[in-house]
Amino acid sequence: MKLLELFVLHVVVSFYSQRYNLISAFITPPPNIKYHFEGGSEQRRYSVTKKENQHQPNKLEENRERNSSLKQNQTRSLSNNIQPSDSDNDLKQKIRKCKNLEELFDLQHREDISHIHISFCWNRVSKYMYDRLESQKVQNNSNLLKPLVKLTLDSSNDLNNPESLAMIAHAVARISYRTRKPIINSSELWKVLERNILVAARTETFNSIDCANILWAFAKMKRKTHQLFSAMESQVLSSIDTFNSQAIANTVWSYAKVGHSAPELFDTISCKAIEKLDTFKSQEIANTLWAYAKLKHSSPKLFDAISHKTMEKLDTFKPQEISSTICAYAKANHSAPKLFDAISLEAMKKLDTFNKQALANTIWAYAKLGHSAPELFDTIAYKTIEKLDTFNSQALANTIWAYAKIGHSAPQLFEAVSHKIMEKLDTFNSQEIANTIWAYATVGHLAPELFDALSRTSMAKVDTFNSQELANTMWAYAKIGHSFPELFDAISHKATEKIDTFNSQAMANIIWAYATIGHSAPKLFDAISHNAMEKIDTFNSQDLANTMWAYATVGHSSPELFDAISHKVMEKHDTFNSQEIASTIWAYAKVGHYVPELFVDISHKVIEKLDTFNSQEITNIMWAYAKVGHFSPELYDALSQLSMDELDTFNSQDCFR
Repeated sequence: MKLLELFVLHVVVSFYSQRYNLISAFITPPPNIKYHFEGGSEQRRYSVTKKENQHQPNKLEENRERNSSLKQNQTRSLSNNIQPSDSDNDLKQKIRKCKNLEELFDLQHREDISHIHISFCWNRVSKYMYDRLESQKVQNNSNLLKPLVKLTLDSSNDLNNPESLAMIAHAVARISYRTRKPIINSSELWKVLERNILVAARTETFNSIDCANILWAFAKMKRKTHQLFSAMESQVLSSIDTFNSQAIANTVWSYAKVGHSAPELFDTISCKAIEKLDTFKSQEIANTLWAYAKLKHSSPKLFDAISHKTMEKLDTFKPQEISSTICAYAKANHSAPKLFDAISLEAMKKLDTFNKQALANTIWAYAKLGHSAPELFDTIAYKTIEKLDTFNSQALANTIWAYAKIGHSAPQLFEAVSHKIMEKLDTFNSQEIANTIWAYATVGHLAPELFDALSRTSMAKVDTFNSQELANTMWAYAKIGHSFPELFDAISHKATEKIDTFNSQAMANIIWAYATIGHSAPKLFDAISHNAMEKIDTFNSQDLANTMWAYATVGHSSPELFDAISHKVMEKHDTFNSQEIASTIWAYAKVGHYVPELFVDISHKVIEKLDTFNSQEITNIMWAYAKVGHFSPELYDALSQLSMDELDTFNSQDCFR
């Protein structure tokens, strides 16, 4: 009897093991066999491990967390009631053996390809794209993929498995990226994928690899969809503990790439990234930092932790990763002096391998944070001159802006760049033009031919200039003393049109420029007087002083503005330095606008800060009080005594003004 029971049990077990492949969960595969889960979670198989594709296209796909994936895939198979048949497994093996597109598409014509195999087919196609000849076939004939696209669209209602959807999205994005062109009917295909992912997200759980692959695919193809990224946010948060370093980096990169802000997600990922920081590779560090900086999501603890880890791994960083890392710190305005010192030394070793973008971004980042590294700046200047032919307009403008901003002298660089700019001037946009002019003016590097050429280009593109660019351009011409009346007229007209967009600094700078260069612009001055009164509370001491000085210098009357500014000056007099005090009081006297309370207030402030005034400032103050007839014995006595002490510093103009 026992023998009969054992026999029956053996038959039952054998039957179900063949029917449902259950025996695979209890045996260990041979040493040269490994699990594959390609084509969908329900499609588990054994296959011989081969070096089938030496390109290693995506580590996220090939470094799956086997244990957690196995559990999730088993759960999905049961929930979807999908059990692969022997014929399904045979077809998957045939798909896997296809060596190129021709064999795969021939198989598709001969066999009954169902929705179960679609993601597996897409995955194979995406791997072929790492073969140059196969990639060129798709580049030259987009219709090659039409049958697979049609099959996918026709089966769209059956595509609801998270892993299959993730695999298709990832493959389609990778094919498009490798071929540099969209897949045929790609718009419709992406809409189907988005719809099905959103439906699946309501009831299914996406693992870390699925989440990262979907997000990467949509971001890589610039498919910004608020609904999808919001839905995937909750999926990521629910499985964040299973995310490895690459999944973390790709996820935040994707949100930043499409500009989708997710504060809760980024806060959570920040903590998780710090926990797993030891496992982060250089590219993952650079991409994570870039993402937080791009979305302007503050995470000081993460940036501090990464700065220490980066210094440990700095020798593994490639040039692009170095420049991307320090750019992120600069954009986030997060100071990391030890890291920047370490990077300057490491960058010096690798500068020969830096391309134009890496060179420009590196010097820009140091300038942005005001971190001095003279040897690095000198070396980058030489390397830039060597590679100048490869620089585009943005790289040229950013480079010289950086040297001007940091105050590092590089006359040979500025001279070489001036010639290169004139060759490529038609490609410069308004911001690049304004930054270039500003840089040359700031360092005082004379380049008359360049400024004339920039003037003509600026006139042609003046409609595209924003308020800051208009103000900076005029400031630069005035600072360096280069006259170009036609441009000044064009800028004054455009600035008058856009006056509502000007902030206090831009208003003060542009009228200072017109007054300094001596170019009349009465309509602009009238427009600014009205706009300045509305924004008077935002003016700082320098803005107030420069504004008054400019109106007085050109002799433009604006009584209401002068009254409004006088009250603001008395409120903020503690923030005024000696030059600003002298310029302000001189301006009121120059236009004959007498405000007794202001002169009384200023006299006390002058006496408090008397030791900080130079000879010209003393002279201007005494002249102003005499001009309006404001008698202040204490001020006169103090200034007289100071004048006696500083008499050797007075020039003839000071004495006879």
